[in-house]
Amino acid sequence: MSSTDVLLVVAMVSCIASAGVLGSLARHRIAGLGQWLAAHCILFVAFGVLVSRRGSYPPSIVLVACVCVLTAAALILQGCRRFAGRPAILRYEYLGLAVSFGAVFYWAVFAPDENARAGVMSAVLGYTRMAAGWTIWNTRALRRRQYGHWLVILGAAAGTAVHASRVVQCIVFASPTTRVLEPTASNIAFIAAGILSLLLLSIGLVMLVNDSLVDQAQRLATVDELTGLLARRELLLRGGALLEDARSSHSLLSVAIIDLDDFKVINDRYGHPAGDRVLQNFAIEVSRQLRRTDVFGRLGGEEFAIFLPQTGKEQAAGLIESVLLSATASKTEEGQPRWTFSAGIDTCRFDDTLTDLITRADAALYRAKRKGKGRVELASPDSLATA
Repeated sequence: MSSTDVLLVVAMVSCIASAGVLGSLARHRIAGLGQWLAAHCILFVAFGVLVSRRGSYPPSIVLVACVCVLTAAALILQGCRRFAGRPAILRYEYLGLAVSFGAVFYWAVFAPDENARAGVMSAVLGYTRMAAGWTIWNTRALRRRQYGHWLVILGAAAGTAVHASRVVQCIVFASPTTRVLEPTASNIAFIAAGILSLLLLSIGLVMLVNDSLVDQAQRLATVDELTGLLARRELLLRGGALLEDARSSHSLLSVAIIDLDDFKVINDRYGHPAGDRVLQNFAIEVSRQLRRTDVFGRLGGEEFAIFLPQTGKEQAAGLIESVLLSATASKTEEGQPRWTFSAGIDTCRFDDTLTDLITRADAALYRAKRKGKGRVELASPDSLATA
């Protein structure tokens, strides 16, 4: 087995390993993952076809390998753009790919010319690597974990440099007697560098998928999927942090516990989809009127909480009552349910735990329910006893 074949076998192992990892993650439906998986499978086929010929490459084999490699390059670029939420392939790129396929076909079948064909292949590969790297570069600031981004950018930059130098070599320093896959020192150097850049790119793509899954998991843990508000666990964590800050700085912190009135009746009369829309509209309406420092989230079902730092309970009550008045006065579409809510409010004391604070506000909420709903009640020192 020649040195060239050994390098191609290494590339095959890399492709099948990356394809295996990407395939195991395919069920998560990450944008771009399907294209990256297909690209690695196609590259595995291309390298396998070349290795199976043991140095003998008739035009049909050359054509199959070239088409596979170009297709895989286009799929990697398409996957990067879909991952970034951008158009997959631009109009002029379709034209460029068509011209490149035609040129490769011509110089592989009708007028065999390895240098011309290699130059076209390297130009297309260099462009797709550069475009993929640029696409991922522009998404790096959108995510907290960037190791995968930088590895893709590094692999793309290395691939661009390798293929650009290959184009120069094919145009300026080409030897009419040297075959592209012949195990000469320059060919082995180009092939090894190209495979290394592909390996870096492949590892980076796998890391991008993993980072995306971690982001999804963290979002599910911190954000309520229906309303877009903070989920219960994250809400209570932030509330606890605000309480610690308030106690250490001897400042005010109020909490409002809010419950939509007669929500079961809404679900029974209008259906659960209508109930979901009520929850969403409520979240939007309240969020619109809160301050940037306020922390708003869903405790569960139709119950919500708002932590209001640097705010006494009378001031907090005024804010919540203005939201209630706005909701009561707002118009709803015909056939859609109107909604109101009740709220209980209290302010933290020096020795409070988060449970103490929430419990007193919750007791005030239930007092508001008993008094007729659609109202705001302030907690009193004896609120637990009278709840």
